[in-house]
Amino acid sequence: MLVNMLRHLPDWVWLVPGLPLLALSITGLRALLGWTSGDGAEPLTARLCSLAALGSLVFLLALDLLALLDGVPGHRVLAYWFSGSNWQGTFSYLMDELSLSLATLVALIGWLVMRFSANYLHREAGFHRFFIILSFFLAGIQLVLLAGNGLLAFVGWEMCGMSSFLLIGYAWHRPVATGNALFAFVTNRGGDAGFLLGLGFAVAWLGSFEWPAMTAPGALAQVNARLLLLGFVLAALAKSAQLPFSSWIFRALEGPTPSSAIFYGAIMVHAGVYLMLRLSPLLAQVPDVMLALVVVGLLTACYAWLCGLVQTDVKSALIFATLFQVSLMFVAICLGWTTLALVHLCLHAGWRVW
Repeated sequence: MLVNMLRHLPDWVWLVPGLPLLALSITGLRALLGWTSGDGAEPLTARLCSLAALGSLVFLLALDLLALLDGVPGHRVLAYWFSGSNWQGTFSYLMDELSLSLATLVALIGWLVMRFSANYLHREAGFHRFFIILSFFLAGIQLVLLAGNGLLAFVGWEMCGMSSFLLIGYAWHRPVATGNALFAFVTNRGGDAGFLLGLGFAVAWLGSFEWPAMTAPGALAQVNARLLLLGFVLAALAKSAQLPFSSWIFRALEGPTPSSAIFYGAIMVHAGVYLMLRLSPLLAQVPDVMLALVVVGLLTACYAWLCGLVQTDVKSALIFATLFQVSLMFVAICLGWTTLALVHLCLHAGWRVW
């Protein structure tokens, strides 16, 4: 009976990113109506956003229970977005071992950071703005992790990028903060161009944005697979601050410490690793791209280690230590050790946010 009740949950998976979006909408409306002035307005904002994050976590734990009892739900198309002559954009979700494990971890970390931030940012001028942006980020990263197609994942990818820009420039009255926010934003747009390139090749050669279609064995000729992968590899390298894009990440520490922890310590810095894990069946078909990524990962590890030796503050030392570990995950994926990379990612995310 329990399994029969849980079997309906995958059709409601859109609530995982939907609940944080609802919380930020209510908080934003309160701010527009002038109901967020004074210390007395802070607890409602913090509780509302925390409850939304907790709701996403509870829903994902129920999905995890369903996966254990009845197998993973897999790929689900819930609605159609638009269509062309030979292809469609869908609201599809992919609930497999990779996405469910990472989405659950992200929901847990997001909830904990929400709770911590309520005290950390007490009486800050941008208290409500911080919780709105953080909720926007949690919705975006859950879309990246749970999306069943590259197009929907790209929407979440851009939501993460925009929230990163807004939180790096949280102290907007400081020119250093706004300058660093702009630097990080522009650098990451190069990676986003690669993501769009990969999506364009996918729809041209496969007629689909869906992840299962891209990773199906023999779906693409090797030369096409290489070109498609290069776009997504560019996106992954930029988002995870691998060489030659590493210079933006230490500039991103201008934001409040809780946002630095969740963005560049625990979650968003691993988005590129997730993308490579998602496309690992396709990556295995192109050994030369795997070799190139191993070289980039090792070079980034050396760069991060050397930079970490000369840092004079804890925050900068931590970010280069994070960069070192993330580069090792890229190396593991391209050596075929995808399970090791996933375990490394989960353990590292928990350690860094702590």
